[in-house]
Amino acid sequence: MATKVDGFHFIKPAVPIEGDGTCASHEPEIDKMATLVIATHHEIAGAGIEALLKAAGHNVVARCSHEDDLLCSSDAFRPDIVMLAEDVVGQEAAKTVSQLRANNSSAAIIFLVEERDAITASDLLDLDVEGILLSGACATSLIDCVRSVHHGRKWIDPDLLRRFAIAERSSQITSSLTSREADVAHLISQGLHNKQIARELHLSEGTVKMHLHHIYEKLRLSGRTQLALSMASVCAPKVSVTEVAKREPKTLG
Repeated sequence: MATKVDGFHFIKPAVPIEGDGTCASHEPEIDKMATLVIATHHEIAGAGIEALLKAAGHNVVARCSHEDDLLCSSDAFRPDIVMLAEDVVGQEAAKTVSQLRANNSSAAIIFLVEERDAITASDLLDLDVEGILLSGACATSLIDCVRSVHHGRKWIDPDLLRRFAIAERSSQITSSLTSREADVAHLISQGLHNKQIARELHLSEGTVKMHLHHIYEKLRLSGRTQLALSMASVCAPKVSVTEVAKREPKTLG
């Protein structure tokens, strides 16, 4: 903005100037926090999620346990994000998502999955949501998901992605092996030795060794350790969002 004084025009600088003529430090823009509506049948889980989100600076404007209440709250509060639990919609997730879009097209939707095995990769493609999070996810994943979705990015729970990758790898392994070789490979992943595998499958130890040799060749593996790792699923302990009352939520920068 220009100011005229005695024939001179003074233009207000975009950045404040200190007395010594240097530019003042510019404060970084603080992320705008999201407003959310949470929909879940589980009161404890809902309270835990709300506490975590509020601790991170977000604003939870409503918690609902039924689909009708969710649709009313979404229409009344116009939240940035709707957290929709699978237990609220059951098999009608796509229909509810469509209704939410019709009521408030600008709202992003995060779908809370009850069980890892309850959703497939094709389900993810069919479900028109911005985020997919396991209901037992750790606190950090919850906040990461909300932050990413609020910034316009898609977010899928890392545990789900790992399971899909493992399932794909397992499918590739199984399709390249005979049924007997697949049995041997499975028992290797359980930690059994050749003699135990032979007894379990009613084979000789020599036959087990022959099957292992064929498995290593087909899968291009160096030995039973690599085979066991290829067959085993990854399982890491997580801090559930419902345990927020027991543990202090981690502060994220």
